[in-house]
Amino acid sequence: MRLLGLNQVLAGLCVVAGIFGIAADGAVEIKNVVVRVMERTGDKLFEEKLQYPASFDAVPKVKALSPLVISFDVLTNDTTLPLDQAFVSFQHTETKAEVALPARTTKNSGSYKLDVSRKVFRQNFGSVPGIYNVALVLGSFTEGGLFYKLGNVHMVASNKTKLKEPKVTYGSKPEIQHRFAEPQKMPNILFSLLFTGLTVVPFVALLAAWGRLGVNLKKLQLEPMGSVAFMGLVAAYMALAVAYWVGLKLFPTLGCALVLSLPTYLTGQYALSKRIVQNI
Repeated sequence: MRLLGLNQVLAGLCVVAGIFGIAADGAVEIKNVVVRVMERTGDKLFEEKLQYPASFDAVPKVKALSPLVISFDVLTNDTTLPLDQAFVSFQHTETKAEVALPARTTKNSGSYKLDVSRKVFRQNFGSVPGIYNVALVLGSFTEGGLFYKLGNVHMVASNKTKLKEPKVTYGSKPEIQHRFAEPQKMPNILFSLLFTGLTVVPFVALLAAWGRLGVNLKKLQLEPMGSVAFMGLVAAYMALAVAYWVGLKLFPTLGCALVLSLPTYLTGQYALSKRIVQNI
Protein backbone atom coordinates (compact mmCIF):
# COMPACT_ATOMS: atom_id res chain seq x y z
CA MET A 1 0.00 0.00 0.00
CA ARG A 2 1.51 3.32 -1.05
CA LEU A 3 0.73 6.35 1.10
CA LEU A 4 2.09 9.88 1.14
CA GLY A 5 2.51 12.21 4.10
CA LEU A 6 2.45 9.73 6.98
CA ASN A 7 3.97 12.38 9.26
CA GLN A 8 1.05 14.70 8.49
CA VAL A 9 -1.44 11.89 9.12
CA LEU A 10 0.12 11.15 12.50
CA ALA A 11 0.18 14.82 13.43
CA GLY A 12 -3.46 15.17 12.46
CA LEU A 13 -4.33 12.17 14.61
CA CYS A 14 -2.72 13.78 17.65
CA VAL A 15 -4.40 17.14 16.96
CA VAL A 16 -7.85 15.52 16.75
CA ALA A 17 -7.23 13.72 20.04
CA GLY A 18 -6.22 17.00 21.68
CA ILE A 19 -9.20 18.96 20.29
CA PHE A 20 -11.76 16.56 21.69
CA GLY A 21 -9.91 16.26 24.96
CA ILE A 22 -9.62 12.50 24.89
CA ALA A 23 -5.86 12.26 25.40
CA ALA A 24 -5.01 10.31 28.54
CA ASP A 25 -2.26 11.06 31.08
CA GLY A 26 -0.04 8.37 29.59
CA ALA A 27 1.65 8.28 26.22
CA VAL A 28 2.54 5.74 23.60
CA GLU A 29 5.64 3.80 24.67
CA ILE A 30 7.49 1.38 22.43
CA LYS A 31 9.73 -1.42 23.68
CA ASN A 32 11.39 -4.62 22.47
CA VAL A 33 12.03 -3.28 18.98
CA VAL A 34 13.84 -5.93 16.93
CA VAL A 35 14.93 -5.56 13.30
CA ARG A 36 16.04 -8.75 11.54
CA VAL A 37 17.09 -9.75 8.04
CA MET A 38 16.86 -13.52 7.78
CA GLU A 39 17.32 -16.25 5.26
CA ARG A 40 14.36 -18.50 4.62
CA THR A 41 16.41 -21.27 6.19
CA GLY A 42 16.38 -19.34 9.49
CA ASP A 43 19.94 -17.96 9.37
CA LYS A 44 20.21 -14.36 10.59
CA LEU A 45 22.00 -11.98 8.26
CA PHE A 46 21.30 -8.93 10.41
CA GLU A 47 19.73 -8.37 13.83
CA GLU A 48 19.46 -5.21 15.89
CA LYS A 49 17.60 -4.66 19.16
CA LEU A 50 16.70 -1.03 19.68
CA GLN A 51 15.64 1.10 22.61
CA TYR A 52 13.64 4.22 21.72
CA PRO A 53 14.83 6.66 20.37
CA ALA A 54 18.02 4.88 19.22
CA SER A 55 18.42 3.74 15.60
CA PHE A 56 20.75 1.30 13.85
CA ASP A 57 23.74 2.60 11.86
CA ALA A 58 24.37 -0.34 9.54
CA VAL A 59 22.53 -0.57 6.21
CA PRO A 60 21.46 -4.20 5.82
CA LYS A 61 20.66 -5.59 2.39
CA VAL A 62 17.17 -6.94 1.93
CA LYS A 63 16.25 -9.27 -0.93
CA ALA A 64 13.19 -11.23 -1.89
CA LEU A 65 14.77 -14.41 -0.46
CA SER A 66 16.08 -12.70 2.70
CA PRO A 67 13.03 -10.95 4.14
CA LEU A 68 12.99 -8.07 6.59
CA VAL A 69 11.19 -8.68 9.88
CA ILE A 70 10.35 -5.87 12.33
CA SER A 71 8.66 -6.61 15.66
CA PHE A 72 7.85 -4.34 18.62
CA ASP A 73 5.61 -3.94 21.67
CA VAL A 74 3.43 -0.92 22.39
CA LEU A 75 2.54 0.08 25.94
CA THR A 76 1.09 2.95 27.93
CA ASN A 77 1.51 3.25 31.69
CA ASP A 78 3.21 -0.18 31.62
CA THR A 79 0.13 -1.84 30.09
CA THR A 80 -0.29 -3.12 26.54
CA LEU A 81 -1.95 -0.71 24.14
CA PRO A 82 -3.94 -1.65 21.03
CA LEU A 83 -3.32 0.92 18.31
CA ASP A 84 -5.70 2.51 15.85
CA GLN A 85 -2.93 2.57 13.25
CA ALA A 86 0.45 0.84 13.09
CA PHE A 87 2.49 1.26 9.92
CA VAL A 88 6.09 0.78 8.92
CA SER A 89 7.09 3.58 6.55
CA PHE A 90 9.70 3.05 3.82
CA GLN A 91 10.80 6.26 2.09
CA HIS A 92 13.16 6.12 -0.86
CA THR A 93 16.13 8.40 -0.21
CA GLU A 94 16.33 9.58 -3.83
CA THR A 95 12.81 9.67 -5.21
CA LYS A 96 11.17 10.39 -1.81
CA ALA A 97 8.46 7.91 -2.78
CA GLU A 98 6.88 6.40 0.29
CA VAL A 99 5.56 2.90 0.94
CA ALA A 100 3.54 2.18 4.09
CA LEU A 101 3.03 -1.43 5.16
CA PRO A 102 0.69 -2.29 8.04
CA ALA A 103 2.11 -4.07 11.08
CA ARG A 104 -0.09 -6.90 12.32
CA THR A 105 -0.78 -7.89 15.91
CA THR A 106 0.78 -11.16 17.03
CA LYS A 107 0.33 -12.88 20.37
CA ASN A 108 -1.62 -10.07 22.08
CA SER A 109 -3.08 -6.65 21.34
CA GLY A 110 0.13 -4.80 22.21
CA SER A 111 2.62 -6.79 20.11
CA TYR A 112 3.08 -6.02 16.42
CA LYS A 113 5.11 -7.54 13.61
CA LEU A 114 5.87 -6.82 9.97
CA ASP A 115 7.24 -9.56 7.73
CA VAL A 116 8.29 -8.32 4.29
CA SER A 117 7.66 -11.58 2.48
CA ARG A 118 8.75 -12.40 -1.06
CA LYS A 119 5.37 -11.34 -2.46
CA VAL A 120 5.36 -8.04 -0.56
CA PHE A 121 8.96 -7.35 -1.61
CA ARG A 122 8.23 -7.90 -5.30
CA GLN A 123 5.06 -5.81 -5.21
CA ASN A 124 6.59 -2.79 -3.48
CA PHE A 125 10.39 -2.87 -3.82
CA GLY A 126 11.33 -5.29 -6.59
CA SER A 127 11.03 -2.73 -9.35
CA VAL A 128 12.24 0.25 -7.26
CA PRO A 129 15.44 -0.84 -5.50
CA GLY A 130 17.62 1.48 -3.47
CA ILE A 131 18.10 2.75 0.07
CA TYR A 132 14.98 3.38 2.13
CA ASN A 133 14.49 5.26 5.39
CA VAL A 134 12.55 3.00 7.76
CA ALA A 135 10.30 4.43 10.47
CA LEU A 136 7.42 3.33 12.67
CA VAL A 137 4.23 5.36 12.43
CA LEU A 138 1.99 4.59 15.39
CA GLY A 139 -1.25 6.24 16.43
CA SER A 140 -3.92 5.93 19.09
CA PHE A 141 -6.96 8.18 19.49
CA THR A 142 -6.74 7.88 23.27
CA GLU A 143 -2.97 8.11 23.82
CA GLY A 144 -1.67 10.16 20.88
CA GLY A 145 0.93 9.02 18.38
CA LEU A 146 4.60 8.23 17.88
CA PHE A 147 6.97 8.54 14.92
CA TYR A 148 10.16 6.51 15.39
CA LYS A 149 13.01 6.45 12.85
CA LEU A 150 14.69 3.06 12.89
CA GLY A 151 17.43 3.47 10.26
CA ASN A 152 18.12 2.68 6.61
CA VAL A 153 17.87 -0.55 4.62
CA HIS A 154 19.04 -1.36 1.11
CA MET A 155 16.40 -3.03 -1.03
CA VAL A 156 18.28 -5.09 -3.61
CA ALA A 157 16.52 -6.20 -6.79
CA SER A 158 17.26 -9.68 -8.08
CA ASN A 159 18.86 -10.27 -11.47
CA LYS A 160 15.55 -11.54 -12.87
CA THR A 161 13.67 -8.43 -11.85
CA LYS A 162 12.93 -6.05 -14.68
CA LEU A 163 13.10 -2.45 -13.58
CA LYS A 164 10.19 -0.28 -14.52
CA GLU A 165 11.14 2.34 -17.06
CA PRO A 166 8.74 5.07 -18.09
CA LYS A 167 7.65 4.53 -21.66
CA VAL A 168 6.74 7.66 -23.59
CA THR A 169 5.45 7.42 -27.13
CA TYR A 170 5.34 10.55 -29.24
CA GLY A 171 3.54 11.06 -32.51
CA SER A 172 0.07 10.62 -33.89
CA LYS A 173 -2.05 7.75 -32.70
CA PRO A 174 -3.55 5.27 -35.15
CA GLU A 175 -6.84 6.25 -36.69
CA ILE A 176 -9.84 4.60 -35.16
CA GLN A 177 -12.04 2.94 -37.76
CA HIS A 178 -15.64 2.74 -36.60
CA ARG A 179 -18.54 1.23 -38.46
CA PHE A 180 -22.06 1.85 -37.27
CA ALA A 181 -24.40 -1.09 -37.09
CA GLU A 182 -26.62 -1.46 -40.11
CA PRO A 183 -30.34 -0.96 -39.42
CA GLN A 184 -32.36 -4.12 -39.17
CA LYS A 185 -34.66 -4.99 -42.03
CA MET A 186 -38.24 -4.39 -40.92
CA PRO A 187 -41.38 -5.79 -42.62
CA ASN A 188 -43.57 -3.56 -44.72
CA ILE A 189 -45.85 -1.29 -42.70
CA LEU A 190 -48.91 -2.71 -44.49
CA PHE A 191 -48.05 -6.16 -43.13
CA SER A 192 -47.84 -4.74 -39.61
CA LEU A 193 -51.21 -3.03 -39.94
CA LEU A 194 -52.77 -6.22 -41.30
CA PHE A 195 -51.44 -8.23 -38.35
CA THR A 196 -52.79 -5.64 -35.89
CA GLY A 197 -56.20 -5.81 -37.55
CA LEU A 198 -56.26 -9.60 -37.36
CA THR A 199 -55.57 -9.48 -33.62
CA VAL A 200 -58.58 -7.20 -33.11
CA VAL A 201 -60.93 -9.43 -35.15
CA PRO A 202 -61.54 -12.03 -32.37
CA PHE A 203 -62.56 -9.33 -29.91
CA VAL A 204 -64.98 -7.79 -32.42
CA ALA A 205 -66.35 -11.25 -33.20
CA LEU A 206 -66.88 -11.85 -29.47
CA LEU A 207 -68.90 -8.67 -29.09
CA ALA A 208 -70.94 -9.55 -32.17
CA ALA A 209 -71.67 -13.04 -30.85
CA TRP A 210 -72.82 -11.60 -27.53
CA GLY A 211 -75.17 -9.28 -29.39
CA ARG A 212 -76.74 -12.11 -31.45
CA LEU A 213 -77.12 -14.36 -28.39
CA GLY A 214 -78.97 -11.61 -26.57
CA VAL A 215 -76.58 -11.10 -23.71
CA ASN A 216 -78.36 -9.05 -21.06
CA LEU A 217 -75.93 -7.11 -18.92
CA LYS A 218 -78.75 -6.06 -16.59
CA LYS A 219 -78.63 -9.52 -15.05
CA LEU A 220 -75.30 -8.59 -13.52
CA GLN A 221 -77.24 -6.57 -10.95
CA LEU A 222 -78.39 -9.78 -9.31
CA GLU A 223 -74.89 -10.16 -7.84
CA PRO A 224 -73.06 -6.85 -8.45
CA MET A 225 -70.02 -7.40 -6.22
CA GLY A 226 -69.08 -10.83 -7.52
CA SER A 227 -69.90 -9.93 -11.12
CA VAL A 228 -67.85 -6.73 -11.06
CA ALA A 229 -64.89 -8.54 -9.50
CA PHE A 230 -65.11 -11.36 -12.03
CA MET A 231 -65.36 -9.03 -15.04
CA GLY A 232 -62.53 -6.92 -13.67
CA LEU A 233 -60.26 -9.96 -13.47
CA VAL A 234 -61.24 -10.95 -17.02
CA ALA A 235 -60.31 -7.44 -18.12
CA ALA A 236 -56.99 -7.85 -16.28
CA TYR A 237 -56.33 -11.00 -18.31
CA MET A 238 -57.00 -9.07 -21.49
CA ALA A 239 -54.66 -6.26 -20.40
CA LEU A 240 -52.02 -8.87 -19.61
CA ALA A 241 -52.34 -10.29 -23.12
CA VAL A 242 -51.90 -6.81 -24.59
CA ALA A 243 -48.86 -6.21 -22.37
CA TYR A 244 -47.30 -9.46 -23.56
CA TRP A 245 -47.95 -8.47 -27.17
CA VAL A 246 -46.42 -5.03 -26.60
CA GLY A 247 -43.21 -6.21 -24.94
CA LEU A 248 -43.65 -8.10 -21.67
CA LYS A 249 -41.47 -11.20 -21.40
CA LEU A 250 -42.94 -14.69 -21.40
CA PHE A 251 -42.08 -15.81 -17.86
CA PRO A 252 -43.33 -12.62 -16.14
CA THR A 253 -46.53 -12.96 -18.19
CA LEU A 254 -47.02 -16.56 -17.05
CA GLY A 255 -46.35 -15.54 -13.46
CA CYS A 256 -49.00 -12.80 -13.56
CA ALA A 257 -51.47 -15.15 -15.21
CA LEU A 258 -50.89 -17.72 -12.47
CA VAL A 259 -51.55 -15.09 -9.80
CA LEU A 260 -54.80 -14.04 -11.47
CA SER A 261 -56.08 -17.57 -12.06
CA LEU A 262 -57.26 -18.46 -8.54
CA PRO A 263 -59.10 -15.15 -7.80
CA THR A 264 -60.76 -15.34 -11.23
CA TYR A 265 -62.00 -18.88 -10.60
CA LEU A 266 -63.29 -18.08 -7.09
CA THR A 267 -65.08 -14.86 -8.05
CA GLY A 268 -66.64 -16.46 -11.14
CA GLN A 269 -67.90 -19.43 -9.16
CA TYR A 270 -69.27 -17.16 -6.43
CA ALA A 271 -71.12 -14.89 -8.88
CA LEU A 272 -72.64 -17.78 -10.87
CA SER A 273 -73.72 -19.67 -7.74
CA LYS A 274 -75.48 -16.58 -6.39
CA ARG A 275 -77.35 -16.10 -9.67
CA ILE A 276 -78.43 -19.74 -9.75
CA VAL A 277 -79.79 -19.50 -6.21
CA GLN A 278 -81.72 -16.33 -7.02
CA ASN A 279 -83.15 -17.82 -10.21
CA ILE A 280 -84.39 -20.86 -8.29
